[in-house]
Amino acid sequence: MGIGPSWSKNGQGDTGESLAARIDSLFVGWAPAERFSQLLEQEKFALDEGALCIAAHGCPDMDFDSELDRLDALACRCDRPSRDQMLHSLFSDLGFHGNRVDYYDPRNSFLNEVMRRRTGIPISLAVLTIAVGRRIGHQLEGIGLPGHFLLRDCNEPEVFIDVFAGGALLDGRGCEELFHQVTAGQQGFHPAFLAPVEHSSIMERMLGNLRAIYAQSKDYANLEWVLELRTMCPTVPEGEAKQLGLVNMERGRFDQAARRFEALAQSATDDGEEELRRLATLAWARMN
Repeated sequence: MGIGPSWSKNGQGDTGESLAARIDSLFVGWAPAERFSQLLEQEKFALDEGALCIAAHGCPDMDFDSELDRLDALACRCDRPSRDQMLHSLFSDLGFHGNRVDYYDPRNSFLNEVMRRRTGIPISLAVLTIAVGRRIGHQLEGIGLPGHFLLRDCNEPEVFIDVFAGGALLDGRGCEELFHQVTAGQQGFHPAFLAPVEHSSIMERMLGNLRAIYAQSKDYANLEWVLELRTMCPTVPEGEAKQLGLVNMERGRFDQAARRFEALAQSATDDGEEELRRLATLAWARMN
C-alpha cells in the first residue's frame, strides 16, 4: 500500500485550468515540496518517493499513493528469484525501454509517466528499477557516470546495469567504453566515475535534467518549481538561488524575488552583495 500524503484532485475532472495555474496552486499548500524537503534530511530514503515528489509538480493531478500502489503492482509482476530474471521481466516482458526518439521530453523524468508510457531516460529508468528491486529483494544502487546514469548490483559490485539499453550488464571496462561513446572521446575516464552516489545527488541530477529542458524552452512556470526543489538539495551551487530569484521576477513574483535577493546578499561577498542588493531594489521597484 502507498504511504505518505495524497495529492490528487479528489476525483474532479479537468476544468480547463491551465497547467501554469495548477502549478501556481502548488505554491500555496506545496505538500510535495515539503515531503521532498523531509526526504532530503535523510541520508537514505526511498528514491521512488523523491522522484514522485518531483513528478507531482510537473503533473499536478497525480495521486501519490496510487503511483506507489502502481509500483507495488509492477514489482509483483517482476518478482523473480534472480536479478537477471527481474531485468528480463521489466525490460523484455513489460517493454520498458530508453526513449531514444524524444530524449528531452520532460515526461521522461516523471516517474509516474515513465510507468505509464514505459519509457524514460537512464536516471528515471534507474530509479524505477531500484524501486522494483527493493520491493522484491534485489538491492541496486545508482552510479553517476557522467552523461549516462548506471546501476550496480550491491551483491555483485563488479556488475553494472545499463537500464537505458534494456538492462544490459557491463563490467568496469564496458562502463569505460560507454563513457567514451557518450562523451565522444572528449573527456578522460576516471574510476571514481563508477562510485555509488548519494540519494540526494540522484534527485539533484534528475532535477538538473529538467532545469536544462525548461531553461532551453524558456518555460519559466516549470523552471521555477524545478529550481525551488534544486535549491533544497545540499550540494547545488549557490548561484542557482540567484537564478531562482530571476525566474521569480519573470513570473511576476517580485516580492518573493526581492526577499530572496536580500537573504542571499547577507552571506555574499562584497561584489556579489552589491549585485544582489541591486536586484532586490529592482524587484521592489517593479511592485509599484
